[in-house]
Amino acid sequence: MRRPRDPNELRKLPRALRALLWRLPLELSQLFARLTFRPFVRCCDTKLLKEYIPERGASSEDTTVTAGQRELLVRALKETENIKLPIVEIGAWHGATTAVLAEMTNRLIYAVDPYKDATGDEQDMQLMQERIRGLTNVKHIRLSSGEAVKMLGHERFSLIFVDAIHDYLNTWFDFRAWGALVAKEGLIALHDVDDFPGANLACRRILKRNGFVPWGYCPNIVVFRRSNA
Repeated sequence: MRRPRDPNELRKLPRALRALLWRLPLELSQLFARLTFRPFVRCCDTKLLKEYIPERGASSEDTTVTAGQRELLVRALKETENIKLPIVEIGAWHGATTAVLAEMTNRLIYAVDPYKDATGDEQDMQLMQERIRGLTNVKHIRLSSGEAVKMLGHERFSLIFVDAIHDYLNTWFDFRAWGALVAKEGLIALHDVDDFPGANLACRRILKRNGFVPWGYCPNIVVFRRSNA
């Protein structure tokens, strides 16, 4: 699986190239995503899923991950417990989900979040660091998704949770780049697949690809299993 171009790097190009290679594809893909949007549950037979939670559940102030979505992630964590490889969370924000996962496994968790631009600020990072204080199996990687995947590209992972920038270009990049590092039978979860058309389009494209099959779903989050290595 060839890694696509990092949208974060495309944004650094000179204005004319940036408009052609980043802004135009971004706007066109977002338009297409809105025009073709379909809730993920209508794209996949839930009877074929190993895990299906039909309700989002209660929301929380410190995370956009609801109770039902968190339960699906916990089940994914347990499903991959026999794969003795690290976990990656892309987009940590206040660290609420990071802490939940870290407290339930001994595996190393890389929490990837640069805390700049659309992903948060210094105050958000401080809240995250306070929440994971004492959790020795969490390592914060203060880099963008593209920078982090270069740094960790030699590793393989048991579970990856993508919850970063939800437009199509970034979600597709995160899947392509990080999905290539998922171990066989490992899982990759994508958040906001029903609330953001871009993330929704990326997931609909994944359904058409070989190598990943839907494993679990709760409204607004889907988990894919890697079926090849």
